[in-house]
Amino acid sequence: MNSQFTLPDFPDSNFEMKYSTWFGEQTLYMDDLPLERSNEKGKPFLIPSHAGKILKAYPKAGFPNIVRALVIDSIQYRIVERLKWYDFAIALLPFCLVFIFKGNSISIGIAVAISISNLEILRNNNSQSMKYLKVIGLTVFAAAVYYLMSQLFLAWNK
Repeated sequence: MNSQFTLPDFPDSNFEMKYSTWFGEQTLYMDDLPLERSNEKGKPFLIPSHAGKILKAYPKAGFPNIVRALVIDSIQYRIVERLKWYDFAIALLPFCLVFIFKGNSISIGIAVAISISNLEILRNNNSQSMKYLKVIGLTVFAAAVYYLMSQLFLAWNK
């Protein structure tokens, strides 16, 4: 997932954070150039300032985002827009599958994977209507897959 943002200390620069929800890889770009990471505790990104100073930007994680903010000189800068309560409600809709299909570990696994994917979709830069269509489509697809899997499982156990 990609998040584009600006920082007040760098008004002429564009930043982009690329990260993988599934693998946890993070890369910070400043004006389309990848920034180095330090090996010290917290693995901060090293941002060169116009004055020649190197600023350390610590990624701050939090559920459900892999990186939701950067901390620079003890100041937290939000890089991902905060989701509304109804965004969470629609993203977690796949958990209804657990109750509809008398949940088991397969339905819980599908619900978790689809819910995480829904959260990523809701955070991207598409239009609001396109985001919701994708989330609903993915949830319907998950329901169809789970239904087919449950029917195959029932047929196999006869």
